[in-house]
Amino acid sequence: MIDSHCHLNFESLKNNFNEMINNAKNNNITSILSINTDPDNFLEHFKLVENYNSIYLSYGLHPENVSTNKLIKKEDIIKKVNNNKVIGIGETGLDFFHSIEFKKEQYFNFEQHIEASIESDIPLIIHQRNSENEIIDVLKSYQKNNFLKVVFHCFTGSIKLKNFCLDNNFFLSLSGIVTFKNARELRDTIRNIPLTSILLETDSPFLSPVPLRGKINQPANIKHIAEFLSEFYNIHFDSLIKYTDDNFYKLFSKAIRYNKLF
Repeated sequence: MIDSHCHLNFESLKNNFNEMINNAKNNNITSILSINTDPDNFLEHFKLVENYNSIYLSYGLHPENVSTNKLIKKEDIIKKVNNNKVIGIGETGLDFFHSIEFKKEQYFNFEQHIEASIESDIPLIIHQRNSENEIIDVLKSYQKNNFLKVVFHCFTGSIKLKNFCLDNNFFLSLSGIVTFKNARELRDTIRNIPLTSILLETDSPFLSPVPLRGKINQPANIKHIAEFLSEFYNIHFDSLIKYTDDNFYKLFSKAIRYNKLF
């Protein structure tokens, strides 16, 4: 099993790092992609995981961290992804849920990530909140002349966004939200998604799945999400894991496939 999106450098995970890694090993997690959200924290993030061959990183600036004085340039991204440990760009995107104060800056930031992804051939990890149509419009403008490699992380989108992703061979990453009692609409939306389009993620330390809601999430809990989806899609657990693991390595082609976390 692979946790394709978590934040190992956030305090609640970093402070219990060895225990968290052992829990992941005990639940047969074979690889982890830890997502960078602020370039200022990247070096510390890198040092945290550099001795683990099967733990990878992304590099980017989260849209919630964008401001007039805090932006990223594609040249910086391209420089950072020239590293075997860095296999994804982002997370990036547009988030108009909390504020639209820096809307123009968010667009600029998102576009810099997209251009870096195109030039480096490294996949883009997209965060969206209250911004479906805007993100679709931006991606369409780049697709006219480019092939984009994309995953929509923690997918909670509409049928329109789901169809846009499937039409363009983008991946949809499913988190513990799918297990929530009040996520019926999401489950209806993802019910007929091809298994060749799905990744699994915890988004640790957030969004602990049932039966662990209210607790700090961690990569080991990807097992609960996989068990739920195995039943949801009426497919054997091992088959679901094979699909989602293969999808991860298809998208993040720089990653080396290991059979255990080390």
